[in-house]
Amino acid sequence: MFRTPALPLLCLILAVTEQVSAQVVVLKDGTRISGNDVIVGDGRISRNITLSNGIKGQAGVALSDIQQLEWSNPQQLVDARKLMAQGKMKEGIEMLVKAKEFFKPFKEIKGAPYNDIVFAQVEALDQSNDFDALIRALPEANAMKWDENIKLKLRIIKLNLDRRTSSDVESIRSQAESLLSSTDDSNVAARLWLTIAEIHFKKERWEEAFNAFLHLPVFYGNQGAMVPQAELMAGKCLAKMERYADAAAMLERISLAYPGSEVGETAKKEANSFKGMQNMPDKPKQTSNDEKKKTESKP
Repeated sequence: MFRTPALPLLCLILAVTEQVSAQVVVLKDGTRISGNDVIVGDGRISRNITLSNGIKGQAGVALSDIQQLEWSNPQQLVDARKLMAQGKMKEGIEMLVKAKEFFKPFKEIKGAPYNDIVFAQVEALDQSNDFDALIRALPEANAMKWDENIKLKLRIIKLNLDRRTSSDVESIRSQAESLLSSTDDSNVAARLWLTIAEIHFKKERWEEAFNAFLHLPVFYGNQGAMVPQAELMAGKCLAKMERYADAAAMLERISLAYPGSEVGETAKKEANSFKGMQNMPDKPKQTSNDEKKKTESKP
């Protein structure tokens, strides 16, 4: 009987929560404004204030008066990652778009997390396979200064762009595998496994794609934003392998693990289409044309 590994529990993914630091706007006169009191909209920055008579109001804040932001790991970024870990990629991206608009006026201010938000959006668009939106967002990210780790992640994203348009996907897979062998960064490795898995899927190598997709939940379960889509694709691979009963069981577990999400709803729909179907007998492994040529060329 074909067995699928147990899916990681959603509660375990969400139990590892990110810590949000104090979020403060520091003015040049030393005034510290809580991030909760900052309002950005209609082309201006304001802050909530309480007058001496207890009446609450708002006062404008000039960019020229701001010294720096103490705003590492913004709440919007944390919340977006949680949404994506729940399989709600579209909602996560929408939150990143709002965060980008909020921090855009501060992007030249020391300590502003604008660049981090821009990169997070590019990553999310890549994971969601939103090709057109990624092309529009990527030039801004390319123009920014990054450390070597982010440069490598951008390189992977560009490989994924090439994968979607190039006829030579095997060369792209070789590059991904080469990068994989030279990194010990779990986030980078998880992204590379996704690239490799997608190439196998495109080439209809279902078993190789299945194993590659499963590397994420099995070995990189802490990379929560990437796990739901990888699990869904692994379930689709089972169906392509004609393991219909296994596919239905796996997809049903995915739908229960990510309720109310795009991933969960897709998994539920696909699981229903295979319910009651049995696994087909294993087929003999077919020899590829390349392997046939090698065999025929031997004396």
